[in-house]
Amino acid sequence: MAGVRDGIWKRGNNWYISVKVNGRRRVKSFGRDRKAAELALAEVLKHRAVANATNDWSGLAEFTKPKSRKTFAEVAEDYLAERASLKSSTLRGYREVLKNYLLPAFGKMEVSDITEEAIARFQSDVSKNVSAVRTNNIMGLLRYIMKVCLRRKLIAENPTIGVRGLTEKQPDIDPLSKDELDPALSMIVPHYRPLFTCLAWTGARPNELFALRWKDVDFKRGEIRINKGRVRGSEDLPKTASSSRIVPMLSVVRAALEQVKKQDTMHLDGYVFTTKSGQPIDKHLDHVWRTALRKAGLRHRPSYQLRHTFASLCLENGVTPGWLANVLGHSTLQTTFKHYARFIKDASRENEARMEQLLTPPQPRQAQAAKDSLLL
Repeated sequence: MAGVRDGIWKRGNNWYISVKVNGRRRVKSFGRDRKAAELALAEVLKHRAVANATNDWSGLAEFTKPKSRKTFAEVAEDYLAERASLKSSTLRGYREVLKNYLLPAFGKMEVSDITEEAIARFQSDVSKNVSAVRTNNIMGLLRYIMKVCLRRKLIAENPTIGVRGLTEKQPDIDPLSKDELDPALSMIVPHYRPLFTCLAWTGARPNELFALRWKDVDFKRGEIRINKGRVRGSEDLPKTASSSRIVPMLSVVRAALEQVKKQDTMHLDGYVFTTKSGQPIDKHLDHVWRTALRKAGLRHRPSYQLRHTFASLCLENGVTPGWLANVLGHSTLQTTFKHYARFIKDASRENEARMEQLLTPPQPRQAQAAKDSLLL
């Protein structure tokens, strides 16, 4: 923009006009529409000629009114205040991202001064210390906030648009085999063994079972209703709308739940799974799982792999992907295929045999039997 007077110019994919109105230089973006920028410039110059002669600048109010200037910290606080309906865990996560990453980098800057270059450097710096998934989540909040700033005309263009997200590594699907699962569960300390058994044979997420109450367990129907999650002492609706679901109670799950019923540590609010002191479980119990794997002589895998273990065992034993998608709470069947396609039972030989049978001419006895049946 340096040296530009009355005219238009292009930066990136966007066109801008620059005009001097009532003694002050003004800039406006027109996106990718060069024709709109040219027409707007001609209109502004016409109105400016009249205003200079009459001293009436009302026709150029859009260019003469003072521009609102806010810091990133101010617009970020406004952004969160306007989204009180978000899940408490989501809001808490946003505030952590702001406190630890975005505010230290941009908090004191006016949003109109935040450049694409600064954002690209920020993403690069963050990615040196956290995963690509975490980096993209942090950048996601920044993109949301800057998009609101653009809509409210606090900035002429969104500087995050030109900064591409990082390529994320696919989730590590590393399930246990049936021969590994049984000894691993047998080594879990008795108090927590029912919880890990249910994780392995329902496919539920840990936070979903942490929030499970007895009123959601229907022994008569043989069903478990998943309708919330518990994270760090806070309960919210499940991860997605499809995550609210009914999970079948397999016999091994029923036995585990009946075992919990016999435990002395019962919580007043009706939680099914609790700590040894009877309090709700607020964090993952990987230390319990790690110890059990070591005692069973198995290599370590995070306890979340029990969800993948359930999925892989289902598919390897011929369970239909559609049924599994519903039990896991996947929003689409595509999600199930994306993560677990390699575990689907290979029925190709059986299918080939069926097609070959269709193509094979009937044997003489079969042909005569078919003819006789027509005469009857």
